[in-house]
Amino acid sequence: MQALQFNAKLSPHENLRLIKTAVPQISGPTDVLIKVAFAGLCGTDLHILEGKFKNCSDKFVTIGHEFSGVVEEIGAQVQGLNRGDKVGVDPNRPCQSCKFCRRGQVNHCQNGGTRDAVGIFRDGGMAGFCLVPVDQVHLLPSSLSLEQGVLCEPLSCLLHGWKRLESALGGILPGARVLITGAGIVGNLWVSMFHYHGYRNITLSEPKEGRREIVKGLDTGCTVLTPVELGAQEDGVDDEQDGFNIIVECSGYPPALQEAISMSGRKAVVVIFGCAPTGSPMNLYPEEVFRKELTIVGCLVNPNTYSEALSLAANMGDRYLNFDKLGVKVFKLTEYEKALSSLKAGEISKAVFHLTSSI
Repeated sequence: MQALQFNAKLSPHENLRLIKTAVPQISGPTDVLIKVAFAGLCGTDLHILEGKFKNCSDKFVTIGHEFSGVVEEIGAQVQGLNRGDKVGVDPNRPCQSCKFCRRGQVNHCQNGGTRDAVGIFRDGGMAGFCLVPVDQVHLLPSSLSLEQGVLCEPLSCLLHGWKRLESALGGILPGARVLITGAGIVGNLWVSMFHYHGYRNITLSEPKEGRREIVKGLDTGCTVLTPVELGAQEDGVDDEQDGFNIIVECSGYPPALQEAISMSGRKAVVVIFGCAPTGSPMNLYPEEVFRKELTIVGCLVNPNTYSEALSLAANMGDRYLNFDKLGVKVFKLTEYEKALSSLKAGEISKAVFHLTSSI
């Protein structure tokens, strides 16, 4: 089978390779062999390939922690799954024994979780087949296509952020002014999520024209501006009285977050969702934080939210998860260089690979 592999410790010019390799074999009683259908490139993957993400393997690993597929074979003790079932995969497997797992904070697991994730430390979904422990494999709802199933992992991370946002707000506030920075796939999904929950006063800031046009096609009534246009719009606004009540930073670009916080209103909640490069700083003014009583919320992956994301995806359906509307383009695995180029140029919001031709 074909497999797209990376080694994060090598230079960006030599850390990615497309190889031919053997199909993995069932080796344990709880193993599940998945015939991969679709696998998505994540913003974290881009940071890894650029050498800006440190928590990853120092060996060549098949990339891809967002994928869907069909069960090909199961271990002797696997229950609840059968050959031919449509499934998605939660890439993170906590150890259940460190102090964070024992507190229920599995996304902070010090032994497993993101430190042993499929597609980052273990071979992932950008190959014809992938071997995964059964407790990380989830049946897709019958109404959810394999294409949309690939979005369940990013949706599970977003759902964790949504829960933290709701907790900080004290509930849903549909009348709030919302600002989202960055129109990659997670920015687009946040726009969709807010609209799905009844929010209508949404503004999105994105410097790349292609991505701004994609957001306009989501049919949510979202106001789409360049960062310069956003600054001009807010220049005459009294942010103390009428600033943004909710800010969700999806670009991973610290200056964008710094500028957005300056536009926050009193009692605003700021969600830091985009994965910024390790060590990238920004200016934060403590006086503004305490004066406005800002709440700043971080979000780390998807603690026990993957199964809920399956239901969310099924309910959102084609209205919100249509690939064309979201700016998702499907490539063959052999087109990975073209996919990366399109992403970096801002022509698309997300690249997804169709793997049936990669076996």
